[in-house]
Amino acid sequence: MKTIPLKSAVVGIGGFAGAHHTAWRELEQAGLGKLRATCDPAVARLGERVERYEFDARGVTVYTGIDEMLAAHGQRLDVLDIASPIRFHAEHHRLAVKHGLACYLEKPPTLDPEELEQMLAVEKDARFVTQVGFNYITQPMRQEIKRRLVAGEFGRLRHVSFRGAWRRGQWYYQRNNWAGRLLLDDGYLLLDSCAGNAMAHYLHNLLFHAGTDGQMNWAMPLTVEAELYRANPIEGADTVFARGVLDNGVKFSLAATHACAADNDSAEVLECDGARIVFTGGGVQITHDNGRVESIPADDANSGARVQDHLAAYCRYLAGAPFPPATRLADARPFVHLNTLLYLAAPRITTVSAPHVVIEKWPGEELATHHIPGIEALCRDFTADSRFPSERGVPWAGASGTAGIAALPTLRAAIAKIKATDGAGRKFQ
Repeated sequence: MKTIPLKSAVVGIGGFAGAHHTAWRELEQAGLGKLRATCDPAVARLGERVERYEFDARGVTVYTGIDEMLAAHGQRLDVLDIASPIRFHAEHHRLAVKHGLACYLEKPPTLDPEELEQMLAVEKDARFVTQVGFNYITQPMRQEIKRRLVAGEFGRLRHVSFRGAWRRGQWYYQRNNWAGRLLLDDGYLLLDSCAGNAMAHYLHNLLFHAGTDGQMNWAMPLTVEAELYRANPIEGADTVFARGVLDNGVKFSLAATHACAADNDSAEVLECDGARIVFTGGGVQITHDNGRVESIPADDANSGARVQDHLAAYCRYLAGAPFPPATRLADARPFVHLNTLLYLAAPRITTVSAPHVVIEKWPGEELATHHIPGIEALCRDFTADSRFPSERGVPWAGASGTAGIAALPTLRAAIAKIKATDGAGRKFQ
């Protein structure tokens, strides 16, 4: 058991690590935590962020490397908050365990199922359970709906779906040297995509709600059919369509894209024998089979979804609160397997090009966006009837394929085949 306020260090300053620094400053104000140190190899060019987070005034020591930081502070810390790029998650998690620190690990922990198992082996020696940053799981609204699902209030759960259209322009893929990559130059299996990274929360949510064997239970994917596309000149996929069956018989479908005009058009839908539950940015609506409708407004529905809310829950757990971390490393296994099966199922990543892609600049953005006209409607239609673009006669559609969980060991061979196809590895001009 730890003593509040918890002494912490954050690995990372640039990129999404900024959300973690904002969170720790709020936790300090709430008396839950105290940031002692942070590190980033690019700190020399992050002066604006260093000033913004007032590290000097708050007594936060800044380092360029994690080894130097842990050598100086490791014996005096409670929590290591890992907000570094995915490539470094496994190593940084190992260092946290080695130093006896509690570990908060940004999502996804990894997208390589073999590396996840290696991390779980390291986790066996951990003094404290690691919490993975799938922060939507701590939402009171989401937990309450899951409780009602498990209790059988809505009848048997038949189908779960997610659709997400989030526009990401060239700035997104040029923000670092790994965005949109399948394999890094050193052979590291990254698999960065809309499904594996930006919208990973929603795939994890989908499997959480489908895991009706218990409150903190996730369903495992059994078989997956998928079509993968790229409208951007990247190695990986910026558009995903998938359907399949989970290990408890619940069916699922998902459609996700960054190659769109919509800023954020998304919905999660749970189809039960006795009700239909829809999560959107505007809130949650439960339509019962007797016609009764429950509506949860956006403010209440989105409560508890921030990084600081998730970190606060982990701090309280470490201080002795009687609830476990919201997502442990093992709880991320269903998500990692689902993401893996997308690549094993799809025979290739089909490149969508002119005249089916429009390249244009949005107001206030210096770089253009590649988007597929009408892709938002296709995502909506797919999660309604599970028909692939290839089954609709869409002119740019490629072929679908199927894979089962037994195919997991063949992942690297599948990625090598995808990389060898035409268009993989193109660069922005």
